[in-house]
Amino acid sequence: MIGGKDAGSDIGRPGKNFGQGKNSWLTGTAAWNMVAISQYILGVQADFDGLRIDPSIPSAWDGLKATRQFRNATYDIKVSNPSHVCKGVKSVTVDGNAIEGNLIPAFSDGKTHSVEVVMG
Repeated sequence: MIGGKDAGSDIGRPGKNFGQGKNSWLTGTAAWNMVAISQYILGVQADFDGLRIDPSIPSAWDGLKATRQFRNATYDIKVSNPSHVCKGVKSVTVDGNAIEGNLIPAFSDGKTHSVEVVMG
């Protein structure tokens, strides 16, 4: 008898909480963790008009780096946190040009764009 009482195994028997995943990271939760980390901690969020950069990081972090492909362009994003704040964007430059606010316009030129963000 395989998996039965004689084999000393619980193979084939439903779990204590039937229908619930025993390993949450194997049930799609990993994808949601990626969304939470990339969009809400690192703060790189797709928007209709472009990419919004709004990190929410521990104040002990000096900054972060991220690369994001978005609408046929690549964005190399470097965030520096000289004031060691948790949230707030002081300035943003794209390819060396300062922009207003924290919304990077969408490019569809197939190129790589350098984005520098200073928190404060």
